[in-house]
Amino acid sequence: MADSLLCRPDAFSPCLRFCVCSDLHIKEAGDAHVQRLRQLMQTTYRIAAADPLYQRLDLFLFAGDLTDHGRPAQFHAFWDTVQSELQPDTKVLACIPRYHDNWEFGKGGKKTGLSHFRTITGLTTDTHLRVGPFHFIAVSTSEKDCYYDRKQKRWLKRALQEAAKESPGAPVFFMQHEHVRNTVYGSSSFDGWGLTSFSRIFRKYPNLVHFSGHSHYPLNDPRSIFQQNFTAVGTGALSYAEFTVGSRRTVHPPACETISQGWIVEADKENTVVLRGYDFLSGTLLCTYVLRFPADNQAFPFTPARQKARSAPPQFPLDAALQTEAADSGCRLTFPAAQSADPFPVFRYVAEGYDKNGNRLCSADVLHEYWFKHDKPTYTIPLPDTPGMTAVAVRAENAYGMASSPLKTNL
Repeated sequence: MADSLLCRPDAFSPCLRFCVCSDLHIKEAGDAHVQRLRQLMQTTYRIAAADPLYQRLDLFLFAGDLTDHGRPAQFHAFWDTVQSELQPDTKVLACIPRYHDNWEFGKGGKKTGLSHFRTITGLTTDTHLRVGPFHFIAVSTSEKDCYYDRKQKRWLKRALQEAAKESPGAPVFFMQHEHVRNTVYGSSSFDGWGLTSFSRIFRKYPNLVHFSGHSHYPLNDPRSIFQQNFTAVGTGALSYAEFTVGSRRTVHPPACETISQGWIVEADKENTVVLRGYDFLSGTLLCTYVLRFPADNQAFPFTPARQKARSAPPQFPLDAALQTEAADSGCRLTFPAAQSADPFPVFRYVAEGYDKNGNRLCSADVLHEYWFKHDKPTYTIPLPDTPGMTAVAVRAENAYGMASSPLKTNL
């Protein structure tokens, strides 16, 4: 039986729909990042129009790093593209961070990104918007130091209090560029992409749904949704993918540029929220999560422990075999792609070399290319030439380190 929290309910009838994405990194008009933005908007409208119950698209949310260097021409490329695709009655909400959208300040220059953003788009940098019973709040970097200041925290507290008072049972949608530290995949102190600026404020609002980017870590990784005191959701990226793999951070695999991810989010009159994560390069649905409000943080279904409990070790095909061939300074292992045994993708493959006594001599890994839709049938891992190596093995792992039975062969 399918997990009802991991698929769109049959009786679900939305009264709100919006798209949220981040990390466009536009360099110039007409570049690949502009084309991905255009494709995302067109695909989202097409998906909305195909819904027989609700054809509207109410908002686009852009969670920062819209540009690569915060230059006027880059903001113009962003805004001209948005305006060329935007349909009547769809609102736009955006925020910008200290980082790429304020690149000059990060390099010791002026805080020009904030001014360029406001002047070119006409949008505000801190926004509280109501759409029906639903509140949307977005916070950008501050004028003071390009992080977040006390004035913004006071403003945020008032906005959240107002939202809770006006719509006590409804979700409150919040957007900033950075993850809240120690929430979603990519936010830990080791990963380096999380901040604690608003942590104490958020923990008082279990109905809060927090969208953030910055890390570029894939949204369809099961660790990219996190619940504890509130709900945190990573937005993936439109530009390139990044990972933490074991003890290695900022890992950029060969196919990391093949990414264009974002969420289409819907809510109904009963305050049920459906998050649907898409690969917009192919228009493919990657994952779905269902949230119900008013929220009870003691019963949150998407805590790390409950997500792990939903998962199971991947499996290789029954007829799978491990092939080896000599390569420069070592050997190359080729094997069929593993299949997931749960609703989540395979994360990586780990190869190991052993001596005649079964002692491990060397290891290497490769990520399963799960951040976009593809049908890659096989994967390859090179192992270094290691004296005494007489056997090799490969296992598949999910995001929680659960491993398949290994494929083995003697050399």
